[in-house]
This record gives sequence, C-alpha cells and structure tokens, in this order.
Amino acid sequence: MAEIVFLGSAPGYPTPYRNHSSFLLWTANHKVLIDAGEPCSRTLLELGCHPAEIDAVLITHGHSDHTAGLPMLIQTSWIVGRKEPLIIYSPRELIEPLINWLDACYIGPAFIPFELEFRPWEHAAAHEVCGLKITPFPTTHLQSLRKKFAEDRFHAFGLEIRMQDYHFVASGDLGVPIDLKPALAQTPNLLITEVAHFPPEELFAFLRPFRLPRVAVTHASAEILEQPHSLIALAEKMLPETDVLFVEDRVRLPLGRC
Repeated sequence: MAEIVFLGSAPGYPTPYRNHSSFLLWTANHKVLIDAGEPCSRTLLELGCHPAEIDAVLITHGHSDHTAGLPMLIQTSWIVGRKEPLIIYSPRELIEPLINWLDACYIGPAFIPFELEFRPWEHAAAHEVCGLKITPFPTTHLQSLRKKFAEDRFHAFGLEIRMQDYHFVASGDLGVPIDLKPALAQTPNLLITEVAHFPPEELFAFLRPFRLPRVAVTHASAEILEQPHSLIALAEKMLPETDVLFVEDRVRLPLGRC
C-alpha cells in the first residue's frame, strides 16, 4: 500500500504548529522525499521513517523553505552509518551551491562515507527514480527574479509522478495556476497544490474544467491558515465534483496498491 505523508505545509515563512514544505512518497519498496523543508528529519522519525531510509530527494526549487532540512537529513544519515548512495534531484543551478553549502557544514561529498548523486531536472524530459516515472515541468514562480537579475537561472519545477496505475501531480511553487496546465493534460488521480501565491478563487476557477477527482491543498498563506473552513467551503462551491483536502502536517494520504 502506497501513501503520501505530509511532513510540512507552512507557507514561505514560519507559522505556528506547521513545518516547512516537504512530503514523503512511501511505497512498498521505496521512500522518496519531495522537497526538504525543515524540520523534515525530526518529523520523519516521529512518523516511523528514519531519515537514513530515504532513497531519493526531489527538490523543486531553491527557496530555503524547500531546502533547509537537507543538511540535517544528510548529517543524520552519516551519523547512523548510511552506506548507500543518496540521489538528489534539483534544478541544475542549485547543484554546485548545494555542494558548497554542505561542504561548509562538513557534510559534503569529501566528508561523508556514502555518495551524493546530484542529478539535474533539465537533464531529461522524464526521469526514472525508484521505479517511478517523474516528469518535471517549469513554473513561473521565480520569473520576477529572472527579470530583475536578467540571468538564465531562477528555475522552479512542478512534478508529474507516475507509478503503476496511479498518477499524481505535485505543483511545487507556482507563479500562476496556469503553470499546472501541461501536467493536467492527462487527468491525474491526485493534484497536490500550493495556494500561497494567488487567491484560492483563481486556482479553483482554473481547475474547474479539469474535473479532477482529488485535490490536496498545502503551502497555504497565513490568511488562509486563519480560516481553513472558508477555503473548503469555497472549494465545495467551485469544485463540486472534486474531493478537496486541506492538508495538515502529519496527514497520511493512502494512494492504494501502487
């Protein structure tokens, strides 16, 4: 039985009682971490998964609320004697800075006894990861930085993930809801989407024609966190055919036999 375990659902700044962006895809054979907001390692332990058991880490973009838990994950794995390589997918632009950051924390490739296999999303249109087919798609989340600094960097991705008979989409951080369009062309069983960077009305209006069976809303703004019932009421009105879940930390979402 596969499941998604939500480790953190806060927006891009600290909020009470919520961790930063991270969730675990836990299948019969593999454990894949999507984003590594802190304190993902502690939360993994609390939920029965040791950080050293993670097979791969998928980083959608470089903001610290999606990456700050990575050094502790690696340090914990080193302390308990991990030997197997750890695969880390990320935008290409992050790989060298991440290695330098880990070296500065004394847990980079030169310090630890297991290999860190960094792989850029841009290397291929689709990636085979632990028996999963993962197709990254670009989002406009960092477009304002690209314009400001006039540099070909600041890339952010969402992820389309397929495993046997199950298909789901993880939005990463979006600029606008239409960023999701290519990933929804073949209706997924589940959409996990943030709602911190635009009004929920805009998201639900965009999603309505797709008639998705299930949507999990996470990474919500502080205003939404203050009144989550209003979000669900709005979703029931605008997406009457869709089962909409407002995610709390530590929620487990069964996916069936995948």
